[in-house]
Amino acid sequence: MKFTCEKALLVSALSVASRTVAQKSTIPCLEGVLLRAGVALQLTGYNLETGITVHVGAQIQEAGSCVMPARLFFDIVRKLPDEMVSITVDHKQQVSIRAGAAFFQITAMDSEDYPELPDVNGKSGVTMPQSALKAMISGTIFSVSENQARPIQTGCLMEVSRTELHLVGLDGFRLALQRYHGDFVLPDDKEEIKAIIPGRVMTELTHIMEDTDEMATFHLDNTHMMAVIGNTTVVTSLLAGEYINYK
Repeated sequence: MKFTCEKALLVSALSVASRTVAQKSTIPCLEGVLLRAGVALQLTGYNLETGITVHVGAQIQEAGSCVMPARLFFDIVRKLPDEMVSITVDHKQQVSIRAGAAFFQITAMDSEDYPELPDVNGKSGVTMPQSALKAMISGTIFSVSENQARPIQTGCLMEVSRTELHLVGLDGFRLALQRYHGDFVLPDDKEEIKAIIPGRVMTELTHIMEDTDEMATFHLDNTHMMAVIGNTTVVTSLLAGEYINYK
């Protein structure tokens, strides 16, 4: 694998993808960031519950993939000179990193052991401006519980009908409800879809989204949610169980 990329783009992508890298795992490669160089460069962090993939504009000289040690790789890249970064990975997973006069060599891990992220095949599509969704999350997330003894309350309820979206957060003492009116695509046999999204994931989404009118799109199935925000894709497991009848 061999590619060249602007340092600023690589640092930005690493900072986002690293948010879901496992701190400690029985699967060593989950403590790293998966790099895939093909048509474009993809960086992925995954902890078996939530995964973030970021697409980066890069010049791909040779396709391939590997798993970089997350903290070491990020520390090296952010300290490089503000020039184009060239990265080469040989068949022994030896990595050469160059930028200007700087040169580093580290060892990567084989990507074959990296688990695949869930494939979300939900037919429901929720598309709305990032600024509006970010404001809705900020207006509900403070009411989401952090008490793991009641796991359902650690999530944010998303209710989607064909004309309205509700976000709900509650912790047993307070309740926050946000509404948004729009046109949403649901399967023909359903008039409403409900999903309980982990609160920590909603917080991560606010860090990724910007205060712009660019669109964010959610896809939901029975067990997972996939959010597409610009060049970033977030996939997470949904919380299972019945949410409190807040109405």
